[in-house]
This record gives sequence, C-alpha cells and structure tokens, in this order.
Amino acid sequence: MLDTGQLGLTGQALSLFRQGLAAAGAKQYERAVDLYNQALTFQADCYEVCYQRGLALEALGDYIEAIASYERALGLNPGQEAVNEILHDKGNAYQYGLGEYQKAIACYDQALKAGSLNDGIWQNRGNALLYGLSRPEDALRCYDSALRLNPENIAALRHRGNALIELRCYDDAIACYDKVLALAPNDQIAWHSRNLAAEKTGLQYEQISTKPVFYDSGFGEPTFIEGDADSDIIYTQQFTATEEAIPLGQPLLTIEDDWGRHEILLERDRYLLGRDPKSDICLHSQFVSRQHAYLAKITRSDGSPGYQLVDGNLQGKPSTNGVVVNGHKCQAVVLQTGDTVVFGPNVRATYRLSTQF
Repeated sequence: MLDTGQLGLTGQALSLFRQGLAAAGAKQYERAVDLYNQALTFQADCYEVCYQRGLALEALGDYIEAIASYERALGLNPGQEAVNEILHDKGNAYQYGLGEYQKAIACYDQALKAGSLNDGIWQNRGNALLYGLSRPEDALRCYDSALRLNPENIAALRHRGNALIELRCYDDAIACYDKVLALAPNDQIAWHSRNLAAEKTGLQYEQISTKPVFYDSGFGEPTFIEGDADSDIIYTQQFTATEEAIPLGQPLLTIEDDWGRHEILLERDRYLLGRDPKSDICLHSQFVSRQHAYLAKITRSDGSPGYQLVDGNLQGKPSTNGVVVNGHKCQAVVLQTGDTVVFGPNVRATYRLSTQF
C-alpha cells in the first residue's frame, strides 16, 4: 500500500519517514518509532506515518500503543483499501498481542463488511474463533472463505485441519494436511498434525517420498507460530487453589489454556512453564514453546514472597513467541498483583495474591 508519491509528505517530514522505513526494514524498530515520531512533529496529518509507526510498535511487542497508533491512522480518513489493511493489523494486535478475540473479530468484520478480498483477514478471523473462542465450526467457514480467495493459503489449510480435528473429522483433517504438504513438503507442523490425526483413525501414515497422484496441483503466518501439539500432557501441578487451602498473601497463578482454567499455588523457588510434559506448569497449546518461560521466587522489600517471570529457558534461549505482560512484550518482569501474561492465542495467566479473593 505504501506509495511515497501519494503521501503528501514534503521536506523534512518525508526524509524522516523514509529513514523510518529503512530502520524498520533493518528491524531497528525503536529507531523507526523515533523517526516516525519526529516526522509527525512536522506533519501530523499523514495516516501512513501513523500506520507504519503502529507496525513498528507491534514488532516491539507494545501492542497497546500500536493499537492507539492504528486508531490515529484511521482517524485521518485514509482510503478504503488502506482502512481495511489497518483494521486487519489492528485486529491482529488485539488477537495475537492481547488475546482480546472479540475485539479482533470486530476489526476483521469491519474490513470484510467494507468488501475486503484479503484472504488473510478470513484466516485470522478463523484463528480467533478456533483458538480464542473454541468455535471450530464457525472457524471452518472462515477458512473456507479464505481458501476460496486463495486456494494455496497454507496457513488456512493447516488451521482448517486443526479445526476438523477439534470436530473429530480426522479423515477430512488428513486431507487438509495432505494439501499443505503438496504445497510445502517439508512443513513439519503439517506432518506432525497429520500423524496425530492418523493416530486417531487407528491408521499409520508415513511421510511420503514422492508427490501422490491425488494431489492437484500463503498468506503470511499469524504472529504466533505453531508448535507441536501434545494431546496426552497432564498438569504436573494438580493443585487447584481454594480459599480454605492457602494462607493469606500467598502468590497464585491462574492458567487459562486449551484444557480450561487452573489455579496454581506458587511455593517453589522456581517453576518452568511450557508445552513440555516435564514442565512444572504445563501450558496446553500448539502456540506455546516447549520451554516457554520460567518463574523465579524473590523476596520483596517488605519481606513478602513474589515472583519474576523470565522469557525462555534456563539456558537463555528465548521462546518462539515471547511473553506479553499487560499488553507489552517483556523479556523479564517482576509480577504485580493483577498482571495478565499472554503466552499465545487462548493461553494466558493471571498473577495475584490470596488476599485478593
């Protein structure tokens, strides 16, 4: 959508904007935001600067500020095509950044109502319905709409297969994964999902070495990248907190993931969180890394116990998607009562003390 010849920027504002684009292209997002801010001091009424600023903020994990920047861009009356694109990115920030699925769907719906033919909007709307709101049948209709616009949308095909697994339509799910593998034979996520679906049918499917005759001959992946699905994981922490079971002032973590809601009493010096079944706190979602983050116990200045959340494993390797605390991507943060942590679509945790019943 970018066309600097149509922006109406001149002089210093245009120079700063172009420098900002170059910085963003080099993944220097903090510098890009600074340059866009400078450009806006010279010319505050250019929606494209606000939009690009939002994209850079989203890349930094500052989803709240990114959404505000998108809203500012929309308030500057861009053309309908630009509106649809901004609404799409705003919806993605709500969904993949903040886990606010209804708001994300509202953004997607605005763009679709205006006639957008972007298959990615349908795909991401489907993701919000499937992973955020657990509505696989509605998600299927979205993926079908995306595939009518772009039959080679690999992400939509893969997620469609996931929705079919939720509906226990395993043969149809396998057919979806087969289509993905016809387009991307080395797609390991599709191979793993296909094998899981095959196990459900009681059949054994091996990786094919040549393109089968039944293959007739995407849009970008969502912000969160899928991992392996662990269908047989159990929580290593079986404790569900109750008011009678815990002392006042004790730290608690309420986990919400694909297996529902679980409240965990925090007492140990350290907890590993992730998809790995050996984790101290298992997070059940294909969007979560096997070793996603860990909690380290601290003593606050008043002597009370607390916890620091650190992204990645104990060796310092970051998770694939990071952690977002109260709308901001963080590498490490001391948790405060009421903090909300998002690990991925439909996977979040709320930290509080037992005095907050």
